[in-house]
Amino acid sequence: MQHWVKQMQNLTWLTQLGISLVAPPILCAFGWNWMVEHWGFPPAGILVALAVGFGGSVASGMGFWRMMKRRAKRQQKDTPTAFNQHH
Repeated sequence: MQHWVKQMQNLTWLTQLGISLVAPPILCAFGWNWMVEHWGFPPAGILVALAVGFGGSVASGMGFWRMMKRRAKRQQKDTPTAFNQHH
């Protein structure tokens, strides 16, 4: 039962990572398109909007990477050393 719960937790993290990486550029692009249609902003500004969106994706990815490193370090501390691996 514990193994199944761990797998579902990992699947949840993976899904969250995918959404966090894909959503910012898409939302920025749609937001810029809306501003072009409603307020007459220049269409070339989509490049800036996409750069901001990809920057958000990179920031989300880096945050996820740091969290996974902390989690791996915590799990490594929790595992007992084997009989022949004393330092």
